[in-house]
Amino acid sequence: MDRITYIIGAGFSAPAGLPVMSNFLAKSKDLYYSDIDLYRDFGRVFEQIRSLSYAKNYYSTDLMNIEEILSIQEMSEFLDGRKLSSDFSDFIIKTIEAYTPKLKIESRAANWYDHIFRGGRNIEALGIFVTSLLGVRFDDYRNSSPRGPVLLKDEHKDYAYSVISLNYDMLLENYADYLGRSFTTSGIESLGFKTEGYDPEWSVPHLAKLHGSVHTNEIVPPTWAKGTHPSIVTTWKTAYQILKDSNHIRFVGYSLPVADSYLKYLLKSAVIESHHLKSLDVICMDWNGDVRTRYEDFFALSNFRFKNSSVVDLAREIAAATVSGGGIGTEVRTFRAAETAYETFMSK
Repeated sequence: MDRITYIIGAGFSAPAGLPVMSNFLAKSKDLYYSDIDLYRDFGRVFEQIRSLSYAKNYYSTDLMNIEEILSIQEMSEFLDGRKLSSDFSDFIIKTIEAYTPKLKIESRAANWYDHIFRGGRNIEALGIFVTSLLGVRFDDYRNSSPRGPVLLKDEHKDYAYSVISLNYDMLLENYADYLGRSFTTSGIESLGFKTEGYDPEWSVPHLAKLHGSVHTNEIVPPTWAKGTHPSIVTTWKTAYQILKDSNHIRFVGYSLPVADSYLKYLLKSAVIESHHLKSLDVICMDWNGDVRTRYEDFFALSNFRFKNSSVVDLAREIAAATVSGGGIGTEVRTFRAAETAYETFMSK
């Protein structure tokens, strides 16, 4: 069985409408001015950001990028012996929650396989991709009551998946929850991601969120000071176990920022203990070639594969290969079909 780990960045969630570092501030201001009473606490954050503009008198500073803002803010608070202020944490959480798509349960039409996830083509494609990660498939059972799609555990064990996320959002968890609430299940004891501890058998896909999550209100800014947050040490240890046991590592929607040295050292330390790492792949939008250059500088493996593309393009390839319509007997296959589609996508 091959163990495949996806390392996902902001580019994974952005097609679903979530903000990225470069547009986070603009999107939060859209929220604020759409309902000043509801988001009145944002005003204090914007005022703090304005106060940082003094630094621009002396240094080149991009105060439209939330990562730059958080780095300066966290340095000040760290030197005062404090964590990131609750105003900034709430600001991040509320902005992400506002832009996270709501997956609504609706009645199933006869052509349900064309509308498994409502919300547009991106939401649909990403949902099918997450379904494949969870190792489940649909079957339009003739004997089901009421007749319609039934969610089954995939019987093939050629591949197992885990995810290491650099995002705060609940997109993956929401998809898993939606599947469990929307469809009849058969033979599935637990549907979702394992978010605590490490399972050496990979019987359930892991999800290690290195920067915390809006669900737990634990926000660890993507800055230099990750080491000052002991609450996430367990998660990083889990990520280390995942990486050292992985046969394939795939970076999706992650541009490998120069400043993000912590992840680089995590990868380097894990590979020392890795017994059978076969491949490294990157799927990320690269407008001017900088992203590929950073990966080339980081990887010693000369034959790693780089795909200048979006996760949605990959997800649509997998959806096209795994979803088949046609009435009774319709099924959404995973594992083998998804992996075949992945290889086809990378070879284009």
